[in-house]
Amino acid sequence: MPDCARVLIIDDEQVIRDGCERSLSGNGYSVSKAENGENGIQFLKADIFDVVLLDLMMPGIDGFEVLSWIREHHPSMPVVVITGFATVDKAVLAMKQGAFDFVGKPFTPDYIRIVVKRALEKRALQKETEKLKSEKALDLMTIIEEQSRLKTVFGCMMEAVLITNREGIVVHHNPAAVKVLQIETDPFIGKSLKQSISDQKLVKMVCEALEQAKHVTREFEPGTISRMYLRAHSSPVQTSEGTILGAVTVFEDITTHKMIDQQKSEFVAMVAHELRAPLASVEQMIYAMKAGCSTFEGTACEHLHTRMTARTKELLQLIANLLSLSRLESENIVFNLEAINGNTLLENIVEVLTPQAQNKNIALTLSPAEVDWTFNADFDHIRSAFINVMGNAVKYTPEGGQVEVKSKVSSGLVTIEISDTGIGIEKDSLPHIFDRFFRVKDKTTRLITGSGLGLSVVKKVVEAHNGFVDVVSEHGAGTTFSLSFPLASNSISSNQTQNMSSK
Repeated sequence: MPDCARVLIIDDEQVIRDGCERSLSGNGYSVSKAENGENGIQFLKADIFDVVLLDLMMPGIDGFEVLSWIREHHPSMPVVVITGFATVDKAVLAMKQGAFDFVGKPFTPDYIRIVVKRALEKRALQKETEKLKSEKALDLMTIIEEQSRLKTVFGCMMEAVLITNREGIVVHHNPAAVKVLQIETDPFIGKSLKQSISDQKLVKMVCEALEQAKHVTREFEPGTISRMYLRAHSSPVQTSEGTILGAVTVFEDITTHKMIDQQKSEFVAMVAHELRAPLASVEQMIYAMKAGCSTFEGTACEHLHTRMTARTKELLQLIANLLSLSRLESENIVFNLEAINGNTLLENIVEVLTPQAQNKNIALTLSPAEVDWTFNADFDHIRSAFINVMGNAVKYTPEGGQVEVKSKVSSGLVTIEISDTGIGIEKDSLPHIFDRFFRVKDKTTRLITGSGLGLSVVKKVVEAHNGFVDVVSEHGAGTTFSLSFPLASNSISSNQTQNMSSK
């Protein structure tokens, strides 16, 4: 990393500009700030910067225009995009157009420092590569002999690097190349690229860069030259007279970018699916209310109203889960811990869920611990987690089934068990039930609505309270969730209870 690296922050929010400056200034960076895209371009015209932090959504000249200007005038300058949760798809688009990385709002000072450091390392590598190309008196083999000077840079690089001469013979590589690429010969220095790499698409790419003297970029899916998604950049090394000495090919891991694209697509598909059915019910009821129910019988109107109410609650729960998961994963959430009487909390939740169970003729029972117990928790979050697990037990238990909630105290821990006689979970699906947006898909769950977010939120809430979740299930026979938490100091009392009804 260069001494006193220069960073330019272009963002229309002063709090973001000031926050980035505080995060970076303490590490010896020289920070300049621009309040909009036009001002940022003026900074770039007047001075040289090592890395740019760029907001995409700005009035006037937006981040995409600034990125396009930088790519045209300073193509090697790393640009880190700053984006909000709702514009992740735009950040992915910006990276496809040449941005180095992106940071989601809100971000921690440590994370912004890590991303800037990575960008500066890439910048240092680019400068080193440019210096290699500018060496007039040295051919490629002479440059390789200077390994003592380049060894540290090459050894620390996460990207795989291959250097070939003009005949396509591998003359050098960094350690990452051995780990990232599926090499068929060992060692492969001094051998033809055709003998070492199984995928001929890569061989043709390097040949194209050598024969046509141009920069070539290709993407490779897992299973071709690596277990990861890779983007390869092959550039010819030329003398000032235009003589081709060889080619340098760099492979960057874009698996994370591909996963973001996939998650974005899955998220859009899930939200579209989950919102369509509730909104259709609401639309029906609105039509009935507009008509004054004159074309429906009273019972039909009541049925539509009930459906609309239930569907609206599902929409609100989906939104609540999305917001909760976003806050929990950002690690910026603050838990207001207090001593909570566990038995009383469970009684309150069972009472809330009893009408739902009665509608399906399900026996919902509570077997509390023989002694009162308390634990330190955030009341709203822990209550929501318990309701989520117990509500799932009722939802996935057929009519006439049983759901039992038990609590037991042992060795400084309290364990809440929620057992049902429901449809159960297959062994193949069990390891994934806490994954975001994961839902068991078979004929037994086809008509049961859900977003696949509830258990993700439950797991994060429980772990944030120093607890853990366990689950055992038999497909077709039922499921048992166990939520365990450390007890509060001196928490067990047979005479004192907390009145949770005042919450």
